[in-house]
Amino acid sequence: MGHRTGRAVWLALGIACIGCGSGSSGPGQPKKGLSSNPAPGGTGAFGIVTIGGHQKMYLPQPYGGSVTGNATIAVVDAGVAGNGVLGAPALITTIDLGTPDDVTATGGDDTIVVGVSIHNPRIYFINPSTDQVIKSITLDGSYGVSSFSGGGGYVTGVAVDSPNDRAYLSVWNGFAVVDLASKSISQVIQVPPSENFGFDSVNQRLLAPFYACDSAADPKTFAAPAFCANYKDASGAPMTDGLNIIDLLDNNTVYTYQDPQADDPSAPVGSEPDSAAADPVTGQIVVPSEGQAAEYVLDLSQATFDKAHRTVTAPHVVIDASNADELTGVAVEPTTHLAFFESESGEDMGVADLSQQTAAATSYRHAVMPPLPDGTYWQNLFDPHGIAVTTNLIGGHPVGFLVSGDYRWVARVDLPALLALPATADLLPGQLEVADPSSAITYLDAATAP
Repeated sequence: MGHRTGRAVWLALGIACIGCGSGSSGPGQPKKGLSSNPAPGGTGAFGIVTIGGHQKMYLPQPYGGSVTGNATIAVVDAGVAGNGVLGAPALITTIDLGTPDDVTATGGDDTIVVGVSIHNPRIYFINPSTDQVIKSITLDGSYGVSSFSGGGGYVTGVAVDSPNDRAYLSVWNGFAVVDLASKSISQVIQVPPSENFGFDSVNQRLLAPFYACDSAADPKTFAAPAFCANYKDASGAPMTDGLNIIDLLDNNTVYTYQDPQADDPSAPVGSEPDSAAADPVTGQIVVPSEGQAAEYVLDLSQATFDKAHRTVTAPHVVIDASNADELTGVAVEPTTHLAFFESESGEDMGVADLSQQTAAATSYRHAVMPPLPDGTYWQNLFDPHGIAVTTNLIGGHPVGFLVSGDYRWVARVDLPALLALPATADLLPGQLEVADPSSAITYLDAATAP
């Protein structure tokens, strides 16, 4: 496949590589030639493309259509000068997708944006220079749907791998690989489906948390993927809740994370691991457990990959986030190693400095989003998660983004400012509460042009 020079700032389910060089490296180590500004990893439903000196957010609009009845995507100016929580108009344009089939997640770079949906099997390809759809395809009849406690569907997320001219779509039986040159599906990597996956574009790894594999359904037989029962812990017990790490540099080898010392080795990253994000510089990854209300931080720079048994072990710490409403969305800003969290359909957010987490003491700051400019309460997106991070905005500070449940508002959060705000201790060690995060937030109106 051809080499792509486009670069993007992506999170979560839509990430591409910024400044990724070529060359080999050991596990957990950045590839040779890595610039000081690598791509973040996260689990969000939208991406931010740097093009023409501006950062453009491609925000799905699944609840609204054009005058023609077609589905749309809002293109939002992620760096528009803001007026704090009073709000700022930020709509650049609206893309008519040409069909009624909506989009719930986007990913891309400065040459192409890919739109996917949990609701339908259509895949859109968009030119970010013209903000026009250049092609759409549909998954064939062999693709079923996944089902989770908070979501699922045809495609739960997308990540774009710019240097290798590929995109990865999380589907009912693993990951469909898209050849971006031909804009077609080239293969499927079969693993249990992920509700929200992560992509380490530097170390070329897909981070695939899984649970509810037996709820995914073949379109013809309605049966779950046959391989759901293949994942076991070190004792041989079935592993229904876990984490797979797919090494894209080694013929897509799938390694299953093991922790024989865990309270429940059959769920080594807690119950219902909902998402994943990577810090490609340090090799750390974050996996939130929805059932445990905790954030697992694994250090893959010290991991042991056992190819014979297809397992991986790594030291980890656990951030207790039980004072919040399920902080299941995460994105990591790799230049400062800040992890940004959000709750599903809630008002909660948080930030943690991954470089400061130790086995002896973990900590993070939690805050509740302030009211919107129209006086109503903020509510985060459900699934796929509406969370992202980037840099080079607000004086170069790392910035986080959240999207409101109605896709109308975008919250731009100055992460170092949030981390520095006065906080009080909560009931448990390491849980710090920020009473008023307003000074760190700018609300962007995604439905109104300046």
